[in-house]
Amino acid sequence: MEKLRSVFFLVAFVTACSPRAPELRVAAPDAPSVAVESAKLAKVTAPRLSPSLPEKPPAPEAPEPAQCKLEVKEKHPAGFYPSDAWPKGEVVLTFDDGPHPGKTPKVLELLKKHQMPATFFLVGRNIDKRTYALVQRMVAEGHTLGTHSYNHDVGMAVRNLGERSVEYIRGQHETTRVLIELALVAKSPEDFDALFVRVFEEKAGTYLPAGSLRTKWRAFAERHAEVLAERGGRPYPMIFSRPPAGTPYVGLSTPDQKKLYDAALGRLGFLNVMWHGESGDTNPTRKHELGFLTDNLARFSRKGGVLLIHDYIRTDALSSALAGMAKNPEIRVVPIEAAVKCKYGCSSAVLGQSLAGSGSALVAAKD
Repeated sequence: MEKLRSVFFLVAFVTACSPRAPELRVAAPDAPSVAVESAKLAKVTAPRLSPSLPEKPPAPEAPEPAQCKLEVKEKHPAGFYPSDAWPKGEVVLTFDDGPHPGKTPKVLELLKKHQMPATFFLVGRNIDKRTYALVQRMVAEGHTLGTHSYNHDVGMAVRNLGERSVEYIRGQHETTRVLIELALVAKSPEDFDALFVRVFEEKAGTYLPAGSLRTKWRAFAERHAEVLAERGGRPYPMIFSRPPAGTPYVGLSTPDQKKLYDAALGRLGFLNVMWHGESGDTNPTRKHELGFLTDNLARFSRKGGVLLIHDYIRTDALSSALAGMAKNPEIRVVPIEAAVKCKYGCSSAVLGQSLAGSGSALVAAKD
């Protein structure tokens, strides 16, 4: 029965994405981070076979598509949105606003307990000598990383300053990419601080102001490239991103504001990851209610899709919700890489190459 259930879920996931992706494959991707993720996923999704039933030999791997199936007329930039068709019970867990030295380890422990993959959207200013090891742990334990801006500025696009806004948005995410990669190559807390000083030419732990993010990110990137060249190259293929609070893709943002963020995403070559359901842990009046949080997570996990959670969610609420998902045979937690292959028919590494430079056109400044 377990084997049949696993086959059913895979078929359902592929069917929901048809005709874009004829087959969902989560094994043996190209990118180093995805390889770690797939090894972890194998523990989560592999069917338990009865000793009396012989295992069939694995099917040969399909060659990596030369191009991804990108829809030119899509309403939004490439990514995942609430309007996406999604198979019932298929869940991608995402956690925002980390890494946090006290909260994030508890999240990682619960994910490890249930052998569930997740994607962490990290805030650059939170990456320092206290938390760099948590970034390394995320990758080592099979999770995916994404950028969530440097300082969680929800007004990045709504100021509508044309090219200045595009450069500022890009600087927010480029700087966070740099900090994530510094965390992955750092050998000790002292080493992380030394790398920070070298790349940003500021005292370790200094908060980087908005003006520097907009005007100096290229200089940061150049010095960062020198560090990477000395330490074996880029340690992680960054492609996933989420705007703070979902702005400008939720709420009352204007088309012009969305255009600015679209252009920045294109230059970054990042995939925009929104969500289908959320835990409610940002609700100002109910975020501390155990039942409110667990009910939201249970309801949205049954529906399926990308779930938005924050590292600081009540630990007992997250523990209860993940345990419920693990026990429910109609719910499967899958890595975001599986969703990429389903929707776009290629790996995230190839998709990143397809997206690079798609927003390079200059956006005219507004009057």
